[in-house]
Amino acid sequence: MAVETSTNRDHSGKKNPGKVPKRISKAEREKTKREHLNELFLALSNALELSEQNNGRASLLDEAIHVVKNTLDEIDSLRKENAALLSGSQYVSMEKKELQDENSALEAQIGKQQCALKGRVSGSQVNLNVAPTECELQELESLGDEHHHRLVCMEPAANPLYLVPVCYQELATTELAGKPMPVVRKPHPRYPTAADTWSSDFLKTNQS
Repeated sequence: MAVETSTNRDHSGKKNPGKVPKRISKAEREKTKREHLNELFLALSNALELSEQNNGRASLLDEAIHVVKNTLDEIDSLRKENAALLSGSQYVSMEKKELQDENSALEAQIGKQQCALKGRVSGSQVNLNVAPTECELQELESLGDEHHHRLVCMEPAANPLYLVPVCYQELATTELAGKPMPVVRKPHPRYPTAADTWSSDFLKTNQS
């Protein structure tokens, strides 16, 4: 029986030559844990890029906390700046839209003015063999509406009636021809005569 058990153990050992034993001592576990922590702190010191090489774990942790706080503050400020930039971009987009609307309105006004100018130029040189353009038709319709509106708004006013005789000039000429023309003479000066003097006897009687 002893020979069989030994042979069985030899066969089991041959079957799993690289198998790790299940139980590991506590010291080995602590050693591996310390090694892992040392690796982590070394990576942390390399990430922080500290000038001092001989730093303890406490100083490394304090420096890491300080860096994290600064990073969070920077993130907060960047968020606020992003919100301000978004509001500014919205305002700029609104201004751009308003400018586009104003530009389109100005283009429409320029087109109307050009149509009116073409209509006036073509009105001076009318060609009855050519049909009017769309701009001319719009101009004529607008002028017709304005003229109709003015006629409606005008109040009727009674004009004075004058009766002019047709033969007035002929009658005047015939009357002047029938009457003799008056002769204008130069007046002569009038001097007192003997009949115009009072007699002395008459004056004496009146005085007495």
